[in-house]
Amino acid sequence: MKAELISVGTEILLGEITDTNAVKLGQFLAQKGIDVVNRQTVGDNKERIEEALEIATKRSDLIITIGGLGPTEDDLTKDAVADFVGDQLKFDQNTLDKITDYFEKSNIKITSNNKKQAEVFANGGTLANEIGLATGSFIENNNHTYVVLPGPPSEFAPMVNGSFNQFLVTRFNLNQQIKSKILHFVGIGESLLADKLDDLINRQTNPTIALYFKDTDVTVRLTAKGTDEQEVDQLLNQTESDINKLVGEFYYSDKDEIDFPSFVTQELIKRELSITAAESLTGGLFQSTIVGVTGASNIFPGGYVTYSDASKHSLLGVSEATISDNTVVSGPVAKEMAIGAKNLMGTSIGVSFTGVAGPDGLEGHPAGEVWIGLALPDGNTVQNKYVFNGNRQKIRQRSVNKAFELIWRLILK
Repeated sequence: MKAELISVGTEILLGEITDTNAVKLGQFLAQKGIDVVNRQTVGDNKERIEEALEIATKRSDLIITIGGLGPTEDDLTKDAVADFVGDQLKFDQNTLDKITDYFEKSNIKITSNNKKQAEVFANGGTLANEIGLATGSFIENNNHTYVVLPGPPSEFAPMVNGSFNQFLVTRFNLNQQIKSKILHFVGIGESLLADKLDDLINRQTNPTIALYFKDTDVTVRLTAKGTDEQEVDQLLNQTESDINKLVGEFYYSDKDEIDFPSFVTQELIKRELSITAAESLTGGLFQSTIVGVTGASNIFPGGYVTYSDASKHSLLGVSEATISDNTVVSGPVAKEMAIGAKNLMGTSIGVSFTGVAGPDGLEGHPAGEVWIGLALPDGNTVQNKYVFNGNRQKIRQRSVNKAFELIWRLILK
C-alpha cells in the first residue's frame, strides 16, 4: 500500500512552525508496514488543497491530511476533501454534544464556527478526538481511502495512536507483527556506512534497512514483519548480526532514544569515572553538554574555560615555554591543559581543547585546526590533531563530538 501525507497550513509554508506531525506520522506508518511515498504541504486554500488531493490520488492508495479541522474560516480541509470525492458534510451528534457541553460549562456562547468542528463525511466514518473538539474523519472513494487528522500536536498524537490506529488495523487487516530496532554507529560517515552495507541494503526485503544521519552519529533502523513476535525477533537479530560483521567496530548502542554524548556521559556515570575539561576554542561547550545529562554531578566536579594564553598558564599550569616553543595550538599545550585540569580537580579523566575556530587563522594555523588532549585514568596522555570544516559554531561542535568519540574509543569501548 502506498500512502501520501498532505500537511495543511500557511504557517508551515511560511516557516512559522515546524511540521513535526508529518515526521511522526511517517514513522508510525512505517512501523505498520505502510509505505509513505510522498509528502505535500499546502496553505489554507481550498483550491490548492483539492489540487494536492488530485496529485496524491494519482499515485497513492491512502491519502492522509493533517490540519485544517478547526473552527476558523481558513480551516477548509474537510470541505476540500468532501468536494473532491463528491460527498457532503454532516454533524456527528456525539461530537456536537461534546462541543455544546464544553461551551456551556465554560459559560461561553457557542457559534456556528465552533459547531463546524463536529462535521464529518456523510458517507464516511469518524475518528474520535479524546483531547480536543475537532473530530477526525475518513471516507472511501474509488479504491482510495481519505483520512483527515487534526493539526495541533496535543490532539494529533493521541488520535494517531488511538482511533486512527484502530481504523488502520480494522480497515487494512494489519494483523501481522511489525517491529523496529535502532542501531547507532559513531566514527563512520553516512556515505561510508551505506557503502559497506550496500549489498545488504540492495537485497533488503524483510527486514528493511534505513539510514539516518545525525550530527554526532549515524542511525540504522531495521523494520521486520512476521506472523509472530518470535519470527520477527529472529529476523531482526540475524540482520543485526550481519550488519555488525561489516561495521561492528563503529556500533555503540541499540537504545531507541539516545544521542552519542549522552550515551558516553551515562557510561562514565555507570563506571564511576570522573571527568573534567579545560576548554579554549570550545568555550565551555563540552562541559555544558556533560551537565545536560541527569546524574552528571556524580562524575563532573567542574572544569575550566581558559581562552587566553595567560589563563592557560595561571589556572592550569601550562608552561609559558611550552606555549612559546610550540604555539598555543599544539599537542604539547593540549597535553599540559588536560593534565593540569585532571590534577587540579582530582578526576579520572582530563580532556582539553585548543585550536582555531576561525574565520581567520592564528599563528600560522588555519581555521579549523584543533588539538584535543586526553589525560587517561592510567596516567597516560593522548593528544590528537584534527582539521574540521565549517563556520565557528560547527568547528566548535565537531571538536566536542570528536572528544566524546575519543573517550568512548580509548576508555570505554
